[in-house]
Amino acid sequence: MGINGDAASISEQLKTRGFKHLYIDGGQTIQGFLAAGLIQELTLTRIPTLLGKGIPLFGDLAQAIQLMPIHTQQYDNGYVQTRYRVIDKSTL
Repeated sequence: MGINGDAASISEQLKTRGFKHLYIDGGQTIQGFLAAGLIQELTLTRIPTLLGKGIPLFGDLAQAIQLMPIHTQQYDNGYVQTRYRVIDKSTL
């Protein structure tokens, strides 16, 4: 059984099925969940290669999203991965 709809609708459908933690992947999908305020943590992996051109990772955001680093790890291959908590501005 597939799930369709916008980020809020998908989140609600999964919540009613008992899901509490979701792994969201894919540029446009992440953008939709960010815009709906449904992302609490974000993991970014940086690869030490400058592309020069490309598609922006998060596209155009309606507003800045403040992040607080939780944990950073460096790997032998040069990758650096950081896990962030999304700061909810309504609690500041």
